[in-house]
Amino acid sequence: MMEHGDWISITEAATRLTAAGDAVDRSTLSRYLKQHSEALPLRRSGKSNLVDYDALVAHRGENIRIRTIPVEPTAGERVAKRPATRFAGSQSDGAARKAQADAELREMDVAERRKELTPTSEVDQAGRDAVALMQSAFERAIETEAATVSLKYGWDERTVRIALKGFARTGLDVFHREILGRLDALSRTGATGGDGETDMDALHS
Repeated sequence: MMEHGDWISITEAATRLTAAGDAVDRSTLSRYLKQHSEALPLRRSGKSNLVDYDALVAHRGENIRIRTIPVEPTAGERVAKRPATRFAGSQSDGAARKAQADAELREMDVAERRKELTPTSEVDQAGRDAVALMQSAFERAIETEAATVSLKYGWDERTVRIALKGFARTGLDVFHREILGRLDALSRTGATGGDGETDMDALHS
């Protein structure tokens, strides 16, 4: 039982904020709470993290980088004020999406200033370097392992080396394709301005 404040889940907090005119989704709000963890500490409840909604509203209200968007009237209110049109609601939907995009761009701007973002090009190069290093490591290990296996089992060292190289090559080819595929997808996301991750988490998906 929480002693003070209105402690709710991050998902519910995002829903309430959006309904109140501060359009934000759960992932964006989660990053916001992480950036302002000192002022907005979370509490663990089972498998969920809870946030003090009252403190969150006050904090975002004092944050001059966040522009509160007025709550759009409900569909019923729009119908009561004017006849329904074929595209009723499209304008409010567009405003909500624009508000969310603006909020995410502001957070990305803050993260970039704080050096919290990793450029896609750096992630790409790091991944390709990792592939090359792994290939080199396998090649060096094969020489040692071939000699060890040859002595242990009395097999021809040259034959063992060829077998190990074939096995390593097959495994590395699969790894190489997987990593480069993820890097290419990450590069395309960055080039198109998508909302994909811009750090090494993209390689673990």
